[in-house]
Amino acid sequence: GGGGGGGGGGGDELCLLPAEQRVYNRVLSGLHSSISLHIARTYCLQPETGGECLRWGVNRSLAHSRVLAHKERLDNLYVAFAVMLRAVVKAGDAITAAVPPAGAAMGEGRREWETRLLPGVRALGAACPTSFDETSLLEGDGEGLRREMLQARFEHLGRIMRCVGCDRCKLWGTLQARGFATAVRVLLADADGPAPALTRQEAVALVVTLERLSASLAFVRELL
Repeated sequence: GGGGGGGGGGGDELCLLPAEQRVYNRVLSGLHSSISLHIARTYCLQPETGGECLRWGVNRSLAHSRVLAHKERLDNLYVAFAVMLRAVVKAGDAITAAVPPAGAAMGEGRREWETRLLPGVRALGAACPTSFDETSLLEGDGEGLRREMLQARFEHLGRIMRCVGCDRCKLWGTLQARGFATAVRVLLADADGPAPALTRQEAVALVVTLERLSASLAFVRELL
């Protein structure tokens, strides 16, 4: 596909869409841009006839043609990051569900989560200003139904991602679609209640999706 198309232009018809539809469109575009950038960052520059790759490296022209040459796609990548960061911050200690269980088999992974990943996520939330406000997302009539529809749309996106032919796109797309579905559940939870509990799979998807988007933005800074 072509790297993160619609959802970011400034057309009048876009302004007429409900807020949740505009956010969905922009997040979907940002997710597409992120996946395109990760593919461009580790690209097979010298394929072998048997299907193996002799040399991997950065494909700058692909990154530019798919994402960097399109301002709206880059803008939507920042929107997707802002949504995920807000969700991770709002989830609070619920993200600790991502830490692997204690035991010898998980020892190395547990240390990685406890010493690097979780502290890094918390530091990112503290360092970055809040740039996404979920409170106005579903203002108006039919809030409950619209919340359910938005949640279902991201869950459906995960099912679509499992059908794509590119294995790397399928892997990252499915995981990140689950991350955004979890983010929506966290962001639209009752503001007066506690943050919703997360399964380990949901917490991992949330944190890894934030890391993927952050890595995409770091790659953008390298190229610009």
